[in-house]
Formats: sequence, structure tokens, C-alpha cells
Amino acid sequence: MSDREHTDAWAAMVRTAGAVRVASVTEVETGDEPRWRLWFRPLVVSAIAAAAVAICFTALVRSAAPVAADGGADSTLFSLTNQDRSSNGVRSLSFNGTLQSIGEGASYRCGGITVYGRSVDMIQRHYFSHVIAGCGQYVFSMMQAYGVHYRSAGENIGWVDNETNGGSAASYINGQFMNSPDHRSNILNGNYTSMGAGSAFSSNWSCSCGGPYPNAWMFSEEFAQLASSSPPPPPRPRPAPRPAPRPIFANAPRNSPAPPPPAQPPASTAPALAPTPTPTPTPTPIPAALQASAVPAPPTYQYPGLLPSSVESVLEAFLLF
Repeated sequence: MSDREHTDAWAAMVRTAGAVRVASVTEVETGDEPRWRLWFRPLVVSAIAAAAVAICFTALVRSAAPVAADGGADSTLFSLTNQDRSSNGVRSLSFNGTLQSIGEGASYRCGGITVYGRSVDMIQRHYFSHVIAGCGQYVFSMMQAYGVHYRSAGENIGWVDNETNGGSAASYINGQFMNSPDHRSNILNGNYTSMGAGSAFSSNWSCSCGGPYPNAWMFSEEFAQLASSSPPPPPRPRPAPRPAPRPIFANAPRNSPAPPPPAQPPASTAPALAPTPTPTPTPTPIPAALQASAVPAPPTYQYPGLLPSSVESVLEAFLLF
């Protein structure tokens, strides 16, 4: 599909696509049969509200358009919806075959006519609305008839033309749903637990909104919070951001660890050295030639004083030798 065709298709969907959901449900006992009282909160684009109310009944008597269902397109739309929920922190939806049949071609009797699902019926009977043409009922009445007991429910519908591939059409319509606040609100509703997606294709389709549109795809997303389901868990807290790592520069100095101390040699156990005794000097005898010879006794002097200086000097020299 070209960019111009995509632009035209989106403009057509904005004119016609819409979302609706049940705000609340209460059970009212009337005799033996419980009845369901529904409060609807339609969420539709302003230009679509008029189209939803003023259904062109002349279109209902047209010959039924040839319709083909595509399970691949249904599966693609279901997977993309869960991807959107996961990306936004919302738990995934469980596939519900009953909701899928209602969104596509399940038969339903109302207002004296039989309709076939949502997507097939809108293609076959050439209309586009959350209100089932000729019945005046919403899809929630079909859910009740098929035993889908819900606490809350919703529906997204949309169509696109000029596309022959079901997967591509589903991907495109999912993107447009996510770009529309009302459709996005249904897709990301944390209360919903189950979903079924239905589709229908016609090579030539028209409705009160215009046409004919070649290779048109109709999509219906049916959401429900089943009565037996538990409330949604609280959203998981986002992890704290990790601190940014410090920059490492190539030439920056780096601290090196101190080298290990040198290995010490093992302690030796050498025997203690015995102290060396100090040698005692051996006296050397004086040679006989040097020994003093006997000196004759000096004469006795009757000298009252000291010896003469000459004798004193000789005696001193002898004593110092």
C-alpha cells in the first residue's frame, strides 16, 4: 500500500472507527431467571457517533458481500495487542475462542434476524457500527448469549482498504488503534484478562460511510475481564538506573601494587662458637750479657746530702734500661 493510500485509509478509519466498553454490570433477579442490566459508555470519535446512530437501513437490503475470514490476520492482531501491553507494563491477555468467534462470524439471533459475528456481519450487510444493525444491541448481548460472564468488557472495530495481505492489514490497523486514545485505552486496560480478534475480507465493500472500497478488511477486537478472574496485579516498579561507569583513559596513571618483600633465607642452626682464650704472654729471659753484673758496694761516704749528680744520673739510666 502506498503512502497516499495509507493516508486515505487512515482518514477513512478516523471517520468510522470507534471503541466502546461496558462501564459496569449488575445482576438483577427477576423470578427464576437472572437478567443483566448494562451501562454502556461509548467511546467514539465525534464524527462516528452520528454514523453509529444513523445507520443507513437501505444498505441492509443489499445483496450480501462475498466474505472471507483469515485466521492468520486474527492471530497477528492478537499477538500485536499483547506486544503493546507488554511494552507498556500490562499483563498479557489470554486467548478466548468464544470472544474470537463473536468478533468474527458466530451466529446470533436478534430482532427477527440472524447475524454472523461482528466483522463478517458488517462486511456482509454493508454497515459499520458498534450497534448491531437491525437489532439495536451491542456486542455485549452476544457475549451474554454465549455464556461469557464478565466484570467489564470492551470492543474495538476498524477497517482498512487497498490491502490484500491479512497480516499487513492487521499490523496497519493495530498501529492506528494505538494512535487513537479511545482504542489504545481498551488495548492497555489492565482489568481485561481475555481477548478474541476477528476479521473479514471483501474484494469490494461499501457502507453508509462511502465506497466502494476495494480489498477491504474489517477487524473486531473483543475484550473481557472474566468474572472468575482475579484483579490485575500492581505494576512492577521500574528498576533503579545503574550508575554510569567511570571513564578509563588510555594514558591515565594506574596504581600498581607494592612488590612483595624479598624472600628471607631460612634461619640456620650453626653451633655457637667457643670463645677464644686470651693467650698469656710467655716471659722472655734476659740474655746473660745484658744482665747486670754485681756492682761492688760503693764506699761509704760521710756525705750528709744527696748523691752527686753524676752518680744519680748513672743510677737513673740503669733503672730505666
